[in-house]
Amino acid sequence: MLYHGTLQLKRHQLLGPTILLAIVILFYWKLVLTRQYTWLETPDMANLILPWFQFQAGEWHHHRFPLWDPNSWFGQPLFGQAQPGSAYPLNWLLFLSPLKNGWLRESALNWYYVLMRALAALTAYAFARDLGRSRIASILAGCVYALGGYVAFTPAPQMVNGAVWTPLVFLYLFRAERGERPWASALLSGFFLGFGWLAGHHQMNLFVSIAAAGMWVWLCVRDHKINWQMAKLAMGSLLMAALASGFQTLPTFEYGRLAVRWSGSPEPLHFNETVPYSIHEEYALKPMGLLGIFIPGIAQGSMPGSNPYVGVVAFTLALLGTILAWRERQVRWLAALSLGGILFSLGPNSLLHGVLYALVPLVEKARVPGAGTVVFALGIAPLVAFGIDALPHPSSVLWSRRAGSTLALLAGLLASLCLVLSITKTLGDERIMITALAAALGAGIFAALRSGAISASAGSIAVICLVLFELANVNGYQFPNRADPAANRFLPPLSQHSDLADYIRIHDPVAARVAYDDTLIPYNIGDWYGIEAVNAYTAGVLSNIWAMDVFSNRSRDFFGVKYYLGKTPQSADLKEVFTGKGGLKVFENPAAYPRVWSVHQSLLNRKLDDPAIDPRRTVLLTEPAPDLGQCGPEADDIQMPEHLPSYVRIDAHMGCRGMVILTDPYFPGWRAYVDGKRTPILDAYGGVRGVVIEAGDHLVEMRYRPWSVLLGGLMTFAAACVALASFKGARNLDRRPDTPLESSSKGRLGGTS
Repeated sequence: MLYHGTLQLKRHQLLGPTILLAIVILFYWKLVLTRQYTWLETPDMANLILPWFQFQAGEWHHHRFPLWDPNSWFGQPLFGQAQPGSAYPLNWLLFLSPLKNGWLRESALNWYYVLMRALAALTAYAFARDLGRSRIASILAGCVYALGGYVAFTPAPQMVNGAVWTPLVFLYLFRAERGERPWASALLSGFFLGFGWLAGHHQMNLFVSIAAAGMWVWLCVRDHKINWQMAKLAMGSLLMAALASGFQTLPTFEYGRLAVRWSGSPEPLHFNETVPYSIHEEYALKPMGLLGIFIPGIAQGSMPGSNPYVGVVAFTLALLGTILAWRERQVRWLAALSLGGILFSLGPNSLLHGVLYALVPLVEKARVPGAGTVVFALGIAPLVAFGIDALPHPSSVLWSRRAGSTLALLAGLLASLCLVLSITKTLGDERIMITALAAALGAGIFAALRSGAISASAGSIAVICLVLFELANVNGYQFPNRADPAANRFLPPLSQHSDLADYIRIHDPVAARVAYDDTLIPYNIGDWYGIEAVNAYTAGVLSNIWAMDVFSNRSRDFFGVKYYLGKTPQSADLKEVFTGKGGLKVFENPAAYPRVWSVHQSLLNRKLDDPAIDPRRTVLLTEPAPDLGQCGPEADDIQMPEHLPSYVRIDAHMGCRGMVILTDPYFPGWRAYVDGKRTPILDAYGGVRGVVIEAGDHLVEMRYRPWSVLLGGLMTFAAACVALASFKGARNLDRRPDTPLESSSKGRLGGTS
């Protein structure tokens, strides 16, 4: 009997999440139930993110953990760049999914997209349940959070995946404030805050971190004196967040100090340079975008992440929930979060954003204030649950009537406006009539609930259907159909240049470098096809490499850029060797240096662009090198039979003591071994690697083993162990009343805090 009761309880607890999961999957029917639509048809997805994902999937399937990407700007650290999402464990599942002829399956990418949003819906559901909301209201909260606002309208995985965990940050923060296993709750809040950083992009996670830190500060000082117990919890939570994020943030910090970044200004910026406020102004939510909270299309063209749309019915319910449950302190906090998030998103039209930009570290690095809509969504989703739970309560009759009248008036105004614009043939986006229809139907549901014509449960289900109807007219509405050539401009080029890559791999199977015309090949062909490309569509480049004048012919030869892909050669000394089926050609550079060579002379503090210096015979250093032998490189034989992303093997026969040069970037984490013994790597020519070896035959190996990734991984693993220990024994997330009426009868609405 005990077992049967436990089984029934588990089924009961899984009912809400199961329904919510089914809703999210069916909502995205275009992606998972047909093969006609795609979410990948954006410049960033096609040109940058898909090549990153494809490269990492290839590494995983070759049983190599991807740490270094040799196919972008001569080589860059994957973890350091952050945006490839290399540190995010859920991405590893995608990379390990079965490939089709060596390529990521589009079906796997579609399910990845949908399941990430399903997970966001489930965490928002758990948050609402923990706030005492009914199951049906919590389902609505999950829908609003995952199918509207920031999560819905941010396609880039590295930007949205952190938002999946944000509701749990505040679920446990609020628990700690309530005194429910305060230390365990505070640590779990910090863990999920830090775990969100592993997703990749700093922007959204920084804004959520500011919101969480601000909440902790308020809790510590709200009684006009410092609550030292709360301060200890806050400190423990934020330290836990720093620990949990280490797998990503440590490598990012290391890379950030040693790289330049394009942030919208004409020239790339170093880490110690401030992103101009004019860039933030460009990527803020525009004031008219506030109407985009409930009118389709107004914020549709905003920067990804800046669209706050949740629909008129959900927005009305959130306002009702705020008003009717205002006496609950957590409702006031949620309202403050929503208001703060939307005000911050306005950027230059908001004093809040300017003050934080000027005073809070790293805010200037997060150049898209519009992404603050994630905090708006975090607050508004549970407020919607409070609103729907409040509707059947007798105390809500007056406000329900007012809300219904407002919705009816809005429906009439919008319908009249549409009629006028249609007659005058100036109607732009016809979906404004969807808002009018939803407002009218919402007013009708409110009236039916007040009169008792429908039950509370039936009314709640009707509201969920109406909210989904609104959201479906924006989220996924404009997914391009793959049969429409005009709507598919970015993905088709990915399949047009395989013959060029095949030619290069056949003629130079080990480490042939290429440059290409990025106006004709807009995507990162290096990562996509696994060839070592020079130029790439990325946010940053190592500063030492950038300082080497990488676009000059001398640097092109020095770095061994043997091929150029385009319609015409970069310079007259290139010769045409192959023409692809798409019309692009492969041009060979006969002057390209080999990727490895040896030298026996050194000079201090000289520049590579000095025409009097022959880099094949003389190495340029900034610090004195050990004595090199007097024989010439003609006595040496240097071969590189193996060049993998994180491992290089060089076979060297040296006539006398000398230095082996590899024109890959000099960067922390690379370790050299000569015949198995650790040997220092020297910074040669201002940005590449040099290793001193003795006369004779030697095996030189280089491995990328960055301390930042290893230490960061240990930090995250330690945080996960603490979080797991804290989670044990936590009370059930779904121990909540099952209907709005039950929720109301327990005094959760309108009661004292």
